[in-house]
Amino acid sequence: MALNIGVNVVETDGPAVPAIASAPVSVAGFLLRAERGIPDVPVAVRSPGDYAAAFGGFVPDVFGPHAMRGFFDNGGSEAYAVRVVDRANARAAQVTLADRKGTPTLQVTAGSRGREDPGAWGNALSVRVADHPRAVVAVPAQVAGTRTEPFALTDGQVLEIKVNGVAPAVPVTFRAADLAHPGAASAAEVAAAVARQTLRVRAAVTPDGRVLLASAAPGPASRLELAGSAAAVLGFTGPAATTDGALADVALAAVAAVGGLLPGAAVVIESRGRVVGTAPPGQSVPADSSINVAVDGAPPVPVVLRAADFPNGPGDVKPAELVAVLNRRLPSGTAGLDAAGRLVLMSDGHGPDSKIAITAGTVDATAALGLTGATPVPGAAQRRTLAVVAEDARYVTWTGALPGTGIPANAARIRSAEFDLIVGRDGAEVERFESLTMQDGAAHHVGTVVNDQASGSRYVTVADQGSSSGPVDDLPAPGLFRVGATRPGTDGRAPGETDFAGDPAARTGLYAFDTVDIQLLACPDSTAAGVAGACLGYAERRGDLMYVGTAPFDLDLEGVRAYAAPLRARKVFGALYAPWIEVLDPLDRTGAAPRLWVPPVGHVLGMYARVAGERGVWKAPAGAEAGLASALGVRFDMTDADHTGLVKDAGVNGVRALPGLGIVVDASRTLSTDTRWLFVNVRLLFNFVKSSLRDGLGWVAQEPNSAGLRQRVRLNVVTPFLLGLWRQGAFGSDPPGQTFTVKCDEENNPPAEVTLGNFRIEVRFYPVRPAETIVVTVGQQDGGASAADA
Repeated sequence: MALNIGVNVVETDGPAVPAIASAPVSVAGFLLRAERGIPDVPVAVRSPGDYAAAFGGFVPDVFGPHAMRGFFDNGGSEAYAVRVVDRANARAAQVTLADRKGTPTLQVTAGSRGREDPGAWGNALSVRVADHPRAVVAVPAQVAGTRTEPFALTDGQVLEIKVNGVAPAVPVTFRAADLAHPGAASAAEVAAAVARQTLRVRAAVTPDGRVLLASAAPGPASRLELAGSAAAVLGFTGPAATTDGALADVALAAVAAVGGLLPGAAVVIESRGRVVGTAPPGQSVPADSSINVAVDGAPPVPVVLRAADFPNGPGDVKPAELVAVLNRRLPSGTAGLDAAGRLVLMSDGHGPDSKIAITAGTVDATAALGLTGATPVPGAAQRRTLAVVAEDARYVTWTGALPGTGIPANAARIRSAEFDLIVGRDGAEVERFESLTMQDGAAHHVGTVVNDQASGSRYVTVADQGSSSGPVDDLPAPGLFRVGATRPGTDGRAPGETDFAGDPAARTGLYAFDTVDIQLLACPDSTAAGVAGACLGYAERRGDLMYVGTAPFDLDLEGVRAYAAPLRARKVFGALYAPWIEVLDPLDRTGAAPRLWVPPVGHVLGMYARVAGERGVWKAPAGAEAGLASALGVRFDMTDADHTGLVKDAGVNGVRALPGLGIVVDASRTLSTDTRWLFVNVRLLFNFVKSSLRDGLGWVAQEPNSAGLRQRVRLNVVTPFLLGLWRQGAFGSDPPGQTFTVKCDEENNPPAEVTLGNFRIEVRFYPVRPAETIVVTVGQQDGGASAADA
């Protein structure tokens, strides 16, 4: 940078070294059984609501939900839960939906965010399919020229357009000044000239360079008639000179709007069944005359025309009055006038099943209505896939021209083919996914939406079965379907020891926690010795984790001792707690059995988190501050002597009901036999320091391994971190130099280690131990009396 004469101040980041941040100490991992949940996937749980959303509610003889509630009741705030199932026999409920032709098209399976969720819970699910098109657009009368650009227009030529039978025709004059190359006009220039001179007609350019004209108003009166000196030049001769809107041998159409239509969308081009009068209705209608109208195959219904229906009486009937009366009386039908003033009666339905039939009434009104000899025309439908959606020009193209018989545009619409998938549980709607399609690659494809990992369904997953029925017909048929109808969901047997232990290669069971950072581990649904041993081994291999377990429910003191004995070793990353505790049973609805026994591990881990948050991880999680909220009782009581033997001889911490304190954890021993690792807080503190150093020293990697780096790490990073812990009481009250040391110098980083790329730092500290056994000495003190002269 350029410097000015005088004082210049330059900002620099400086040589600051990142400080070590404290690692988390109380994130719990629960390996559990549950009502539902994707097996072997760790799910972050930060509240009871999170647990319920991912794993469901309480289930008889399953302790996972009780452990999670105990964790949060006692101060826990963050956990990961992994559901374990009988992998060999558990199945997710499933139903296969058929399409409009009866071909399998969509498989719906109990699941969440695109993954199957096994268990009998899925049998309570249902899915309902209901048609819900994203777009339903009217098609006006239209005509496309037979010639492509350029057009040999000369100055002053006129295209006369009679719109919807209304005279006079609209003249569109082409001027040489408006054309870039007179005599070779482009289709865009022609469309622009039409747009400048009338709003009653829309003009667009087709993909192959022809001019497309459409009435601005759809409906039975929609009609275009073309004449003038420019008509032949633009290709508007013969059938292309006049139209009532028939779409025949074409693969494009102007539409009233394009909102909701997308390229690649499946659509139905469909018309309404109709009857068109052979002549305009007369001005006189016999009083109480009628016609019988049958719509869509229903029985005929008489439509009576009464004298009171007409303001000027039946002898002076206006066409608009007649249309209004018919629209009030027609059953599921609509009346209107075409461009020639003839009466048009249409079914409200669309497609091949849409039809309308007229017969004479008791006092015949057909002649007065101009319907004598009128021939009913049934509705029609063609299924297509859209290719182009022109938003500005408001037209669409599709694959495959319509058949020669065509579809009358002034009685037609284009409807996109989508459906709603409504998920229910126990009869109540829980989710709704709207306007889904079966078209591959579409953003609203049913699989893309329902299986989305962030916003997809929490109850089902779907799989497109690749129906060969074609666009539109491959949509699932409407109806209500029970998930589990094709394959019922089942939980199988209770998970075995190998299900809990898991496979490290497949990251199942315990090994599902490999991808998350947890410091505490519990398995409330199994007290099998094999599972406890697997948990202890997993915690030791990680080196930053502590397992909290319990003995089986039905063991007495001697049984608990025997259970713990094979789990003990010199250095063990775990602790046991006994006996079980009593809590309220949320499944009891009668009051006959309002309480049940549950393992205490969830409550204990929540208490760990609470004590660590209030006092620090170095505070032993036991004693007066280690009360277990929501615990109502213990499986058996212990005397002080019983408890002492349990703790010192078996390494098991007692959960006791103590007067004035409630249900508390009364000891803090690990399963270790080495006196250096006897206490829970020591193990937790070492895990905490190791994790903090591991995470906080990541910046050292790839730095030049020099004396300067070693000094910075020793003095500027690690020592301040340990000094902060000492000030908080983690290492006792002795001076820092007597409670911790940090070595990172040339002695433990000789050239041979540096050459290998190794950087060594040694941290040693003396953790504070709890005052476990309190000794109070009580004795008599010598005393005497003295006398003094009065």
